[in-house]
Amino acid sequence: MNFIESMPKFVFTATSSVLLTGGLLLAGPGAASADEKEEGTDSGCAGVEMNADGSSGAPSEEAEKAAEELNDKLKQDMADSMSPQNAACANEVVQAAQDRDMNKEAATIAVATTIVETHLNNYTGGDRDSIGLFQQRDHYGSSDERLDAGWATEAFFDELEAVYPDGSWESESLGKVAQDVQRSAYPDRYHDQIDDAEVIVDHLWS
Repeated sequence: MNFIESMPKFVFTATSSVLLTGGLLLAGPGAASADEKEEGTDSGCAGVEMNADGSSGAPSEEAEKAAEELNDKLKQDMADSMSPQNAACANEVVQAAQDRDMNKEAATIAVATTIVETHLNNYTGGDRDSIGLFQQRDHYGSSDERLDAGWATEAFFDELEAVYPDGSWESESLGKVAQDVQRSAYPDRYHDQIDDAEVIVDHLWS
């Protein structure tokens, strides 16, 4: 195995432009407190450190089944990479959209955003003060709030509706809407994940 092949996989978050490699966070506030990590335990979408293989949460049997089934369907970044933890986090995003009476397209925008930002991991760190599924900065809310997947999704939709009042986002492409909310330096990345996000939302929508 040569040097390149032996290098660990990396995660790139589009909004923050932070590169994570070898389990090292090149910029960020560090791990959250134990209380923050426990917050998502019931849903299975607990906060995880950037280099963590698992989580303090306990995904349900339904999340395990969803991950297994979705791994056969996804084609982009999450292909063969969905864990029960990822499925639990995706389900939190979808549930938040339904609770807010948002449609599947809105849920797809949110899921595509979390795929780009964190590959559906509820990270306790990120670039500067960014944390959580959406890598939201501290002006969004407290660490506890941003690490709560449901709360973070609500905050994402609040920003979406501020940028696109009165449902005006529905006339735009879903990838463009995600970019306009996140204001990433890499705007095309959201569009690339829309198809897989639609598959995930269709699978989890109830």
